[in-house]
Amino acid sequence: MIPEKAVNLLNDPEATKVLTTVSKDGTPHSIVIGSMMAPDENTVCAAEILMQTTAKNLEANKNIAALAVKGTESYLVNAEVLERQVGGELFDQVAAETEKMGLTTRAVWLFKPTAVYDQSAGPNAGTKISG
Repeated sequence: MIPEKAVNLLNDPEATKVLTTVSKDGTPHSIVIGSMMAPDENTVCAAEILMQTTAKNLEANKNIAALAVKGTESYLVNAEVLERQVGGELFDQVAAETEKMGLTTRAVWLFKPTAVYDQSAGPNAGTKISG
């Protein structure tokens, strides 16, 4: 379960969000992804718009890290792939938002959190807060 303060940051459109995946051969790959959000406390999702390398990595390795940062506040969510949606209510909501930016959503990736860490600047940096 993702704590409320981390959900709020993941859902903040002004926060910077970074998705890190790992290739089949173990090479990490990180992208800034504005579409990342937490539709609820048990799920993180991200739109597949351009992400060729990322999508290939998600097929090969189900483990990801999602980092959300705004100012000195930051949370890291480790998660695993649940599914890749190409339709449905959540897909339609995400696609409508990305369309406003002139982008086309090919799919929405859903992730199940396995651990959440407070990565905010301060004495609690690196503290596991869930999972």
